[in-house]
Amino acid sequence: MIKSLKQMLRQPQGVSTVEFTLTIGIFFTVVFIIFELSRFAVISAYWDLAVTESVRMVKNQRAPNNDYAALFEKTLLEQRRNLENGTIALLGEKRNSLKVDVKYADTVADLANENFRQPRIVKGQQVPPSGRNASLALYTLEYGYSPLIPLPFLPRSWTNHLLERKIVMVQEYERSQFQYQN
Repeated sequence: MIKSLKQMLRQPQGVSTVEFTLTIGIFFTVVFIIFELSRFAVISAYWDLAVTESVRMVKNQRAPNNDYAALFEKTLLEQRRNLENGTIALLGEKRNSLKVDVKYADTVADLANENFRQPRIVKGQQVPPSGRNASLALYTLEYGYSPLIPLPFLPRSWTNHLLERKIVMVQEYERSQFQYQN
């Protein structure tokens, strides 16, 4: 047995087959990593555009019940539907989750100190803070990204944190200069 093993190691027959099997796995791994990182970059740019456009539209509108979070989410989903008709939709996934949040601040100092308006309790129910007369808003989007090809060295916590967007905007519709006086 040992003699036949030594003969096999000395003979050059099959060397190219062994080299091919060792390198093809590494080659495909590198190709998939490049594909996944490119996909991640395109999706990141896509959500940057969608969030910016949605915030631009929402800040100039009156929100029903002063709930800018619901209006932001609705506008963001419309942006998503519009862009899904293009070729960029081939890189995105339908099952990924969106988490939208809007926090309101009355002054720049409140925003800097993270003193946002807090939810109230009305008749035993927690009511989200109102965006009425709030001059500043912090819009937040978290996109639950899942790779097509799971990469063991790229933890999910890293990718999810990279696709979190926060934008501070002046609520044009809610600024005191723009309020209609009866």
